[in-house]
Amino acid sequence: MLRFLAWGAAGVIALIAIVLLVLFLFREQLIAFYLNPGEPFAAMTPPPAPDYENPDAWAALPGRTDLADLSPAGMAPAVSDDAARVDVFFIHPTTYMSSESWNAPLDDETSQRIMQVGVVGHQASAYNLAGRIYAPRYRQATLYSFMEPWDELAEPQGELALDLAYQDVARAFETYIRLHNNGRPFILASHSQGSLHMLRLLQDYMKRPDLLARMVAAYPVGMSVPANLFDGYLSHIPPCTSPEQTGCLVSWNTFGPDGNPTVWFEQQRIWEGSQLVPVAGRALNCTNPLSWRADGAPAGGDLHKGAIPDEPLTRLADPQMLDFNVQCRDGIAYMDVSPPDEFGELVIENDDYHVYDYNLFYGSIRENAALRAAAYLALQ
Repeated sequence: MLRFLAWGAAGVIALIAIVLLVLFLFREQLIAFYLNPGEPFAAMTPPPAPDYENPDAWAALPGRTDLADLSPAGMAPAVSDDAARVDVFFIHPTTYMSSESWNAPLDDETSQRIMQVGVVGHQASAYNLAGRIYAPRYRQATLYSFMEPWDELAEPQGELALDLAYQDVARAFETYIRLHNNGRPFILASHSQGSLHMLRLLQDYMKRPDLLARMVAAYPVGMSVPANLFDGYLSHIPPCTSPEQTGCLVSWNTFGPDGNPTVWFEQQRIWEGSQLVPVAGRALNCTNPLSWRADGAPAGGDLHKGAIPDEPLTRLADPQMLDFNVQCRDGIAYMDVSPPDEFGELVIENDDYHVYDYNLFYGSIRENAALRAAAYLALQ
């Protein structure tokens, strides 16, 4: 009897092991299956479009208290809205992971909660030493839009969802310029899906001399920027090569020491005009988020200005001074050692620290944005 029970237990354990192995091997396919909206884009009615003249359409807005005003302990406090001489237009990343729609409704509680705490509080606030922050809500494309096997489809649906999202971002920027900017200099900042849309915004709007002249810098973080864009679609905006340079573009993607960005490259597309095109096989821009140079040299030590863990969620955690170097190689910002466990819970496969692109370099971003803003103002 005991032998039978032992065999049975061993069989159950083996079955569990097989199930876990299958889940591990096919995790991406399973995630994609459950996130897939399951219907063509045209078969779904998009959520109502935001009205950017309504303050409720903005996740952060000057003149009111929001999480973009947060400052970590020991760091300089945010510049007040009244004293700020520079604006920041921040485009948030993907926080909508539902299969209910190709595009997020603005009242989706889960995505809005993630955006307020994890994005406005931990990303947009990194710019509040440089200026006052405008962060529009928009009908972001659901996460599956980036997981769809585009190469295998005659008509990818994610591209349609991303185009709708971009149209919102463009209208928000137009409203910001028309109602709020009043000729002030501005920083453009973003992450992930937001950076995808920013790259198109730079192509569509920054060719206007009056707007380009007021752009302090662009920070499309967490999105691959092919170097040949600077000879074509972004020929009017150079890559940043020094910490105080203005009118230029900063970009990086963060990986750990064991990083393998092959899957990252295969999945990524970027806007060239109104078309999404692959980045795989192309040389990429990479700005070191500690030295703010693009020379490929490693940087670390006292260039770290403080990293911000995700916890506690109710405020910005006390900054941590991390001991690692960063080096740009083949378009990727590699850390030479893994950061502490506080920065490990949401690491993606292949040692991809995409979720922590801002958290790991929060203090450095904060100081650099303020430095570029001061450099711009000194030239006026």
